[in-house]
Amino acid sequence: MERFFLIALTAILFCHSPVLADTLLKGPDPKTFPEAENCAACHNVSKIYDELLQSNHASLSCLECHVPGKAQQDKYKADERTFCRLGYYEGHEKWIETAGNGVCLRCHEDRNLKFEGKSCWECHMPASGVDDFVLVKDKKLPPTGDNIRVLKKFPHSSHKFSVHPETGKTKTE
Repeated sequence: MERFFLIALTAILFCHSPVLADTLLKGPDPKTFPEAENCAACHNVSKIYDELLQSNHASLSCLECHVPGKAQQDKYKADERTFCRLGYYEGHEKWIETAGNGVCLRCHEDRNLKFEGKSCWECHMPASGVDDFVLVKDKKLPPTGDNIRVLKKFPHSSHKFSVHPETGKTKTE
């Protein structure tokens, strides 16, 4: 009986919701990624969001560079999933995790020639201070004490992307 119910439910979803069916089969469509403002609201990254708004990348969604925790589930334990995992969504098929300059060079492919061997963020995203990110909101009810959210500390990397690599200064200096 349970098997029949699952088959019937699946048929209904596929027939009546092509968008949902496509998402189940292939993962989320990059056009449906949440706005950066939505990520900032839950993950305590309003400082980063404010910086992003001041940059030439203000129109980007966080998920255009960062692999979401849900996509990391099959590969990493819960405490190993982080915002620092960079990647992109490949052709509406799957998340591709990338290291080094891979995520930047998808859009800025001509920029690596002069600075080969350096990471883009060494100049364009200088680190300063520490941020507390909300990785998980605990759904225990009633919420008590520190179980409301799980925080993790990371070095703060500027999301203004405004440091000119040749002078080391921001556009406003």
